[in-house]
Amino acid sequence: MTARDDARDAGLLLRYALTPTASPARLDEYGALLDRYHTDPDFRSLVDEYLRALGLWVQGSDRSTGPVLIAEPDSPLAVTDTSPWLRVQDEAADRLIYGLALAGVAAWCYPTARAVGEPGTRRVTAVDVDRLIREQALTAGAGEASTGEELGPVWGAYARRKQAAETDGGRLKRNCTVRMCEDVLAMLGEFSLLVTDTSVSPPRPDLKVWRSTDRYRALVAASGGPLVRQTLVASPAPVAFLANEGSGEGV
Repeated sequence: MTARDDARDAGLLLRYALTPTASPARLDEYGALLDRYHTDPDFRSLVDEYLRALGLWVQGSDRSTGPVLIAEPDSPLAVTDTSPWLRVQDEAADRLIYGLALAGVAAWCYPTARAVGEPGTRRVTAVDVDRLIREQALTAGAGEASTGEELGPVWGAYARRKQAAETDGGRLKRNCTVRMCEDVLAMLGEFSLLVTDTSVSPPRPDLKVWRSTDRYRALVAASGGPLVRQTLVASPAPVAFLANEGSGEGV
């Protein structure tokens, strides 16, 4: 095999890895390239050099997910614009709420070290995520009826926002927390970290039922796995951790 062949194969493996819907378990060529990446040190070094040049690194790699890539903040492949999914109007409060929603999805799907280590899907809805976060917000406020002021900036921003508010047409308004959780789920779905589950009815017509993927599980493991839930239980939630959650969903 020539150097040109190696370069072509390295580029092809990278192309597959950057296609969220591609799976080495279903595509023979992808599977063969992944096997070579695992067994051929020279080929692996070549692929890793390509990745470093693009500001990417491999978080994990197996037959179900392929290489799970994480982008450095300055990578040209990093997602820097989430506006197609997340509508930020109140800059400070909205970003805190979306950050909690991102952490809440991970905590709902993978609440324990065992869960994050096991393959398989987890069903999740915006109502599930919102309920989990609000339960922890109540815990942070010692169960008191609260305006959110004494909970700290993260929990307080969430507690003060309406859980559900409807438009005249009966759909959830974009600034209520259940809809904001749904927007986060839709964003994760856009990158094939979640997939829709049509086998059960959604909690309401303008929401969906989602299922996690092995790719998402690998990314949650990278961010600490069950530590996500521990962070939600802590009071107040560390803002730095939530910022990492929001910026690095690996897409």
